[in-house]
Amino acid sequence: MPDFYTKPYSFALGAFLSVLAIPLAIATAVIVGLLGTGVAAVVAAIGMFAAFQLFALGSRGPVSRGRDFLFALVVGAIATVLGAISGLLADAYTTFVAGGGTSGIIENLFAGRVELPFPTRPDEVVVPLTITAVLAVLAVVMNAAKALAVHRDNLMAKANAFATSTTNRLETSRTAMTSSAKNSANAANQFANHVMTINSSSPGILLNGKPLEELQSKKHLWQDVREMIYKAIRG
Repeated sequence: MPDFYTKPYSFALGAFLSVLAIPLAIATAVIVGLLGTGVAAVVAAIGMFAAFQLFALGSRGPVSRGRDFLFALVVGAIATVLGAISGLLADAYTTFVAGGGTSGIIENLFAGRVELPFPTRPDEVVVPLTITAVLAVLAVVMNAAKALAVHRDNLMAKANAFATSTTNRLETSRTAMTSSAKNSANAANQFANHVMTINSSSPGILLNGKPLEELQSKKHLWQDVREMIYKAIRG
């Protein structure tokens, strides 16, 4: 992407440079007309191309916004129309001078001693203007396609950014839930291990400092011995 596209957007600067397409189209058409090429009106379509390019250069961004496109379109149309008229006049003047007319046409015009050197045949006007109109429309179509492409790319970029952000949030939530579940499971395992340790290491209920089970076992053993002695005596 060109460097000027990375700088801050400026509608005012883009509009200012876009207006320069008007004198550019007029000057180009006049110069071509004075060269006697006969196609001066055709080159006036450069005004439409230049209006969009100059606006993009000045605004530091592609012409994609509605007001940007509309402003460049209006300026381009004005530049093309004025350029085409200037081209026709330049061609007529060149033809007039080449046919023996005096180069002092302006002075003679004010003095009322010369006839305006406009083209005498309709095709000399219709054909150049038709070609100019076709080229201008082509310029509009090309720039409209670019604007739509830029707008579509912007929408895709926003959609991708939203999708990425949503995915990151979901991944963060999933990680947090997984971590919480692991922590809960570890805590439960630790508690269970602690309970099992207490149960396995406890000698039972104490009585007079000795385990109750041990005392009960000794009591049963003494009773058995007494019964055996008693049976032996009675025997």
